[in-house]
Amino acid sequence: MNQLIAGGAAFVLVLVLWGFGRRPSKTILSSTDAGMVAAINRAQLGLVDGSSDDGSPASEPIGDEASAEPLWQRPCSEAQAMALRKQLLHAFNHGHPDERLRAIQIACEWGHRSTVPLLRRGLRDVDARIVQLSAAAIEPHRGGPAPAPAQSVRPPRNVARMR
Repeated sequence: MNQLIAGGAAFVLVLVLWGFGRRPSKTILSSTDAGMVAAINRAQLGLVDGSSDDGSPASEPIGDEASAEPLWQRPCSEAQAMALRKQLLHAFNHGHPDERLRAIQIACEWGHRSTVPLLRRGLRDVDARIVQLSAAAIEPHRGGPAPAPAQSVRPPRNVARMR
């Protein structure tokens, strides 16, 4: 019995010493200043948003009213629909806020039920324009699924014997 108590005491002592010897997993740096981090982020955004080398703008605005041709076409086949869904999802996942807004605009204009997951993600976006457009686009899809149509064909005469 004495050996069991001595072994337990030694085990508890090892655990206590091991616990004191460990360093904390997250060290808080006293040199980290939120103002410095914000200044660095602003400088990096200025580099990304800058224009190209020749002084012309990096890209033309997406919502140009002068262009008569739309930037997307309504899909005619299932393969085109799948490609459009994949393109919209990629633009929303990896794009800038303007690209995400354009993806939501296309999903809104298309109005297909398969765009509802993308519109739901748009509701949680940080850009208020995307949230508002997603809310307006998802409105026609609100509610439960459409009820199944009533049975159009009469059941066979011997249906009572089938049950």
